[in-house]
Amino acid sequence: MGTPTAPVAPAVETSEVLDYRHYGTLEEIYHRELIRLAAVGVADPEVTSTGGNCYALTGDAGYAPDGRSIYLLAATNGDPALTTGGPITSWAVGLYEMQGDSVALAMGEASVDALGDSPDALGCAATRARTALHQYTGGAPAGKVALIGDQGLTWIPA
Repeated sequence: MGTPTAPVAPAVETSEVLDYRHYGTLEEIYHRELIRLAAVGVADPEVTSTGGNCYALTGDAGYAPDGRSIYLLAATNGDPALTTGGPITSWAVGLYEMQGDSVALAMGEASVDALGDSPDALGCAATRARTALHQYTGGAPAGKVALIGDQGLTWIPA
């Protein structure tokens, strides 16, 4: 029979970035948002790791005007990944030629304050990103990408 060990204090989270231990609950946390992505035509929406212990919502967003398949990546509150520790205030959606691309073809953003609900803001951001891709990609200034947000169209560095 061994000597009993002293109880250990629970670990204190020190980062807002979600870690892999929460992966099983991320799909539950973002269930309504995943349903909303499917409702706006994103095939196979899911929570996925983007590397570096970060997660985002992703899916097949359809096709670019030239027929290329487009990959969707969505994150919250202006961060490059889903975060915890506070309410969702906004969604950013980037459309990419393929998974792992670092330069978006088009972007869409929407604030929860303007739309009242996280799934609605996410759906709006996805629709804005598609609109930016289909209406503005051909006319983008050199080195710029179209972003449609609550304030309208802006050009951001590619």
